[in-house]
Amino acid sequence: MLALRPDFLSDIYCNELYRLLDNVPPFPKHFVEEIINKELNFHTSELFSKFDIIPIASASFAQVHKAHLKDGSIVAVKVQRPNIKKNVDSDLSLLKKIALIVDITFKPANKMIKIVEEFEIWTQDELDYELEAENIEKFNDLQRIVKDDIRGPKVYRKYSTKKVLVMEYVDGFSLSQIIQARRDKNTTILNKLKSLGFDGKEVVNKLIRNTLEMSHINGFFHADPHPANVILNEKGELIFIDFGIVGTLSKKERVLILRYLRSMLTGNSNDAFNSLVSLCGENTQNNLAEVKKGYDLISEKLVDTFDSKTYLEQQKQSGPILVEILNLLQRNGFKVPVSIVRYFKAFETIEGLIFALYPELQIKNMVKEFRRVSILNIIDSLPEALDEKNLNDIMLKLISSIEDGLLLR
Repeated sequence: MLALRPDFLSDIYCNELYRLLDNVPPFPKHFVEEIINKELNFHTSELFSKFDIIPIASASFAQVHKAHLKDGSIVAVKVQRPNIKKNVDSDLSLLKKIALIVDITFKPANKMIKIVEEFEIWTQDELDYELEAENIEKFNDLQRIVKDDIRGPKVYRKYSTKKVLVMEYVDGFSLSQIIQARRDKNTTILNKLKSLGFDGKEVVNKLIRNTLEMSHINGFFHADPHPANVILNEKGELIFIDFGIVGTLSKKERVLILRYLRSMLTGNSNDAFNSLVSLCGENTQNNLAEVKKGYDLISEKLVDTFDSKTYLEQQKQSGPILVEILNLLQRNGFKVPVSIVRYFKAFETIEGLIFALYPELQIKNMVKEFRRVSILNIIDSLPEALDEKNLNDIMLKLISSIEDGLLLR
């Protein structure tokens, strides 16, 4: 996430962190064949008519190989690193010990051990490729309703286990390749992108709309949309890969997050604060009036940043201010639910893509998107909340109110 945050780190650090997204040294080929053989009870030559032993991508938990099934289908075979579970468990054990020392020594409001436990859940989920296959299929089912040219790959369940995942091979450029090509001024890739009609603005707008609509209308979203996990194909589709981390939101959480973000971006600190209190629910303290005063003072500084020309400029100014808000909440015992943490993690990553692909994005455009999804969320919720007669009455009053406003102009 930090690799894409020039508002937090200088370019030199962002560039170094960026190399870790999909450029980790691969593991030896004999392990690849051993793992596939053990998981599927067949040798690679029996399963595939062709199997490229040199990986096309290599990350921290797994690497991916291109292959052909016997029926001619071209697939991507994701193979988990040998002994990764043992390494992860060892690292988590060490992190827990460090967290306990920090909690005992500094007594923070939000315990470090809880953060490590949440991280443990994420990593354990990422190590289960059967769960990842379910996540991809659920995402694709919802995308057939959303229809915004963003989807996940087809999954071949017959050839997939907890440690091996066989998916449709997606040909194209990952957003990490595109961003790196821009940084390096790689004319070969840039010319190819130009011929495909690549438009950073269009890609960013699609990702914003998809994340907001999937989160707030469907309550299910890809929680790790970093640039190595998004591929642009020749049809202009954006295809998410690596569904190890997904998020879910309850109806209440969807409404409150939208209200908070919309209120914050429009300078309404009262509604923004009340939304935060509701999100944190029973975990909040009794000194709300005092906390509210502190929040209002910080919020005034945040509103001053909204005069910035672009979203990137605004974020560079608002970063330290948002840290102040976080510190205020932590000192007073606010605890944010895990589902909300995943949501903001996803959105922070999307913001990084904004900075890399469309840094000219205006704040007013973000406000419009939050407003649009807020309206869609309300419309989607009304049939569940009201019977048909009351729904018709409310809609007629709403239409009349809008018409009155237009007639009075």
